[in-house]
Amino acid sequence: MTSLKNKINIRLASITDLSEIKKLYKEVTYDINNVKKINMLWNEVYPICVLESDINNEELYVIEIDSKIIGSFSLSTFDNPEYHVINWNSINKKWIYLNRLVILPSYQGKGYAKYAIKYVEQYAIKENYQVIRLTVHEDNKYAIGLYEKFGFIKIKDSNWVLDGEIFFGFEKEIIKAI
Repeated sequence: MTSLKNKINIRLASITDLSEIKKLYKEVTYDINNVKKINMLWNEVYPICVLESDINNEELYVIEIDSKIIGSFSLSTFDNPEYHVINWNSINKKWIYLNRLVILPSYQGKGYAKYAIKYVEQYAIKENYQVIRLTVHEDNKYAIGLYEKFGFIKIKDSNWVLDGEIFFGFEKEIIKAI
């Protein structure tokens, strides 16, 4: 049996991937809204509208199996003023923001998101980041469980609210091996 590590590839997205990435996010958005019934405010506009700029800014990554895109996420150092309502523990530390981690519904539960988190952690170590930050919708129990399993800590008594929906801030300190 081939190991997950041998089958999976994570790389920066290119503009030639945009059509396939849009299909990916449309399928995941449908699943979130209609199957999992989570009102994350994803729709036919968002997050589709930011994908091209994420690619152009070299912030969007794809997760591939045999050259098929099965997932994606972005990594950014943009200090979004909207997230200043969260009382981050990492104020004086170099941080990177993980956003919009998705896996095609037919590939979920098979370890691909875990592999992506490990990739992000290794990237953070390599690039000398001290903290990984993210936000997650309060009803997205799948994502919350994944992030907590990997040692992300929920910021207490501090949330980001958008259109009445609550998003929790999470962060994880990166410890370099000595």
